[in-house]
Amino acid sequence: MTKYSELCEIEKLIKKGFDLELISFELDIPLKEIEQLYKIIKNQEKQRNSEKNNYGKKVNNKELANKKVEQMRKRYQQLFLENNKKDNVITQVELSEEETKQINSCISTIEEKIEKMKTLSKREKRKVANEIISKIKEIQNYPLTIEQAEKLNLLLRSEDLKRLRLDSLDKIDMIISKYRKTMVKKFVDAIDIAQYQTEDVEELHCLGRKITLEMRKEKLMSVNAVESKINTKISKIMQQQAIERIKNNMPENILGIIGDLVNGTLDIEKARTIIAEEAEKKSEKNPKNKFSLTKEQEERQILMKISITIRDRSDKFHIVDPELTILQLQELTQEPINAAIRTVVENLISTKKFDEAKEICNKFLSENKKGPFAVEMKDLKLRIRNAQIGDKVLKIINMQASEEDIELIEKEIENGSIKLETISLGKSQDGMRNIRLSDIWPYKSQKEK
Repeated sequence: MTKYSELCEIEKLIKKGFDLELISFELDIPLKEIEQLYKIIKNQEKQRNSEKNNYGKKVNNKELANKKVEQMRKRYQQLFLENNKKDNVITQVELSEEETKQINSCISTIEEKIEKMKTLSKREKRKVANEIISKIKEIQNYPLTIEQAEKLNLLLRSEDLKRLRLDSLDKIDMIISKYRKTMVKKFVDAIDIAQYQTEDVEELHCLGRKITLEMRKEKLMSVNAVESKINTKISKIMQQQAIERIKNNMPENILGIIGDLVNGTLDIEKARTIIAEEAEKKSEKNPKNKFSLTKEQEERQILMKISITIRDRSDKFHIVDPELTILQLQELTQEPINAAIRTVVENLISTKKFDEAKEICNKFLSENKKGPFAVEMKDLKLRIRNAQIGDKVLKIINMQASEEDIELIEKEIENGSIKLETISLGKSQDGMRNIRLSDIWPYKSQKEK
């Protein structure tokens, strides 16, 4: 057997490039042993080089992944905190007391001049109109309050300021029209500031009514944009209020039914009796007209509220046995079982119990693999998967996930199994914007390029 000292000597000679037969002859060691050792040494070198290259790649990949994650993190934080900056919200500029007095004085002067124009000839009116334009120029660079802008808009729409040109070269009408548009823009800016600062639906309706047909005729993009913002905001607030009413306006005995459902301990007959009694009470309190709900309709409303509460209040109602809750909910509501499955799955998604949600879908899908029910279960499984990816992305952003997670998501995006716009990352801080993976992903997939 070759001694350790000889092995070290052979290894040195091989690494220096000496001929194997010469080493065998000089050291009086069989050539076969030398050749075996040569193979071992070369394999070790190959493995070390491979590890070195892979380490370099890992370092580079890690640096690249970190850059991508940092981009995603910054973009998400911008969207989360931006308070609808995309809507070009204008902030109110504070004016000094002297500037405010100047603006009010100019508006009063304009009002007086327009009043005097009623008895003047066309040529005299034109002269006064130029004086009014000079006054508007004094304040055109100042932000105006709603009251100031509204007053100016009414004044500039006076019939005495229309059709004043004396000949075809006279540009007075065009100049007045230009400043009228400017004041409409300032009025809309003031309305925009006011709508941004309130969550009161009645105030928003009042602001919306200030946008008149005459203002719309000016065909300014800002008019339509602000009107759309107000209408959208009203709709979202009212929708949220309706949801909150459903969540909060629940009698204790109905909340008890929900508690029993999520615990899997519901007494169906007792629950139906309670619901019937509540529906009877509501029906009796309703005004007697054609819009009033019947007792049966009130029962359906209560059952719908029960499902909505289970779906949306996962923070309060934790499901113990999903399958049992589904069966009891379906029996109570007498709705198709897929509705009960969706309600329970949404609750599980909210509590990030993705594996349990998948198991439920697979369980019921195995019992019915064809038809609309199967399609809905597959759609629900996709919803679970997308929610799980969204949760994983948020963990990556918050530095709570492994380094491999971003690579796995990237691969799935590359092969087309993930669509960026379908992955929800929640809402912005003000609740007015849905943030999706497509909003923060730092590069496009190969299929999109």
